[in-house]
Parts: sequence; structure tokens; C-alpha cells
Amino acid sequence: MSQKQQLHVVIATPLGTVYDSEVNQLTVTTTDGELTILPNHIPLVTTLVIGKAMVKKGNDEIFHTIDGGVLEVRHDNKVVILSNRSEQSTSIDIKRAESAIKRAQEFMTQKHQEEDVDYANLERKIAKDLNRISVAQRGQRK
Repeated sequence: MSQKQQLHVVIATPLGTVYDSEVNQLTVTTTDGELTILPNHIPLVTTLVIGKAMVKKGNDEIFHTIDGGVLEVRHDNKVVILSNRSEQSTSIDIKRAESAIKRAQEFMTQKHQEEDVDYANLERKIAKDLNRISVAQRGQRK
């Protein structure tokens, strides 16, 4: 009787481990686009961008936000994601994320001294909150 191989996926942030489980498949957003990892994938290290990590366990798809970082696929079917921040789609407050985007956009459009506004930081915040909304909505469409 052969046992179906699985991946052991760990998602860790500076605040701790946010996911640790055996899964059938992992799809992540890398600097080169989406990448799907299946059992017995070759060892790999790649960089991640603001995006998602979707783990498939049986028929269930579990979505997480990823705020950049690094993914390592090891030879023993272990996959480790180190990210600045990650949260599961079910714990995202969409209304709060929408409010944060609105506040950042309003701040960017108000007249300020150019040197007083970090536009790159505001654009990154907006991108992170847009990603949170997208992942939350994707996780709720099951």
C-alpha cells in the first residue's frame, strides 16, 4: 500500500509561525510570477513579492497573504516561506483594509511639502492592503 506523498509547508514571519501543515500542493507569487510546488519538486530558493500563498489540502484551498520574502524547497519535501508578514484569508477584515487604502489615497492627494511625504511607502501600503482584500475575497469564494 503506497502512501501519497505530501509537502510539509511552514510559513514563518518575524512574529512566529503562522502555518505548519502537510499539504498536497503550494502555489506562491514569486518575482518571476506564480509558482506551483508539488511533492518531489527539485530543491529551490526564490524570492517572493507581495502576493498570495495557496495551500491545497485534499479538496480544501487555504489562502494566505505574503508580504515578500523567500521560499525554500528542500529535498525532503519540506517547503519554508519566510515573509515579513502573512495572514490567513479568513482572518482579514476587508472593511478595515478598504478604509486603510482610502486614508492612504486621500493623504497622497492632499497638498503636502514633497519632502514630508514618503510616496513609495504609501504606494507599498496600498499594494499590501489591495492584496489583503484580494486574498480575503478569494478565500471566501469556496
